[in-house]
Amino acid sequence: MKYFSIHNSLDERITGKLPQVKEVVHNCHVWDDPNFIDRFPFKKIETVPILSNAVLFAEAEQTDLIETGGIGFSYGSMLISNRLKNLLEKHKCHGVQFFPASLIHKNKKIENYWQSHIYDIPYGFLDFDEIDLLLKDRDENGKPIKRYLERMGKDDFLNLKESLKYPKMLFLKNLSFNEEMDLDYFFLPNMEGTGYGIVSERLRKEMDKQNINGIEFKPIEVELNNWLGPHGLRKDIYGKT
Repeated sequence: MKYFSIHNSLDERITGKLPQVKEVVHNCHVWDDPNFIDRFPFKKIETVPILSNAVLFAEAEQTDLIETGGIGFSYGSMLISNRLKNLLEKHKCHGVQFFPASLIHKNKKIENYWQSHIYDIPYGFLDFDEIDLLLKDRDENGKPIKRYLERMGKDDFLNLKESLKYPKMLFLKNLSFNEEMDLDYFFLPNMEGTGYGIVSERLRKEMDKQNINGIEFKPIEVELNNWLGPHGLRKDIYGKT
């Protein structure tokens, strides 16, 4: 099955304005409150988390996916419409929870949104015999360096990933799945350019059929630098920004 990473739309005819979010209103002390959603990176939340509110520019449209990021919207979190949340729940999603959210637009509180939270990564569906591993680091002068490592199994990969300290970072390249893979939505934190997660072609077609807006789809085999830019493949599909 073919897979795509999902990204916010770069077309202002769809979003109304870029960026869509003017500011974010936090409803707690984001560094100290244990119930703030960012305090649960890749862990299942068993309580009611405290969310932040995105404040849209007046010119922005209320799209099915709102462009968000940073504090309050970290670790693969999405701010999505009720209809996109319902569509995801009808498909095979892995390791994701949804919490009622609201945004502010033109001084009004808009309630029909949800915030997703990633609590598990489907490493068991990856074919590590075929995946390349790229280690990024910095030398003593702060200059970025990178090198490919020998391929390794899942357990060795996870142990290495947990042992690394910044600025060392480990990335998956040339993603490959095993025969059991049949998911429609999941998130991979160790892959560059995954945006808000990865969806199957099956789910992408359903999104297109239902006119889900605010989203663009990049084939996962295409590097981000070959997707964006004046000569990138994105413009052939979605046009110039």
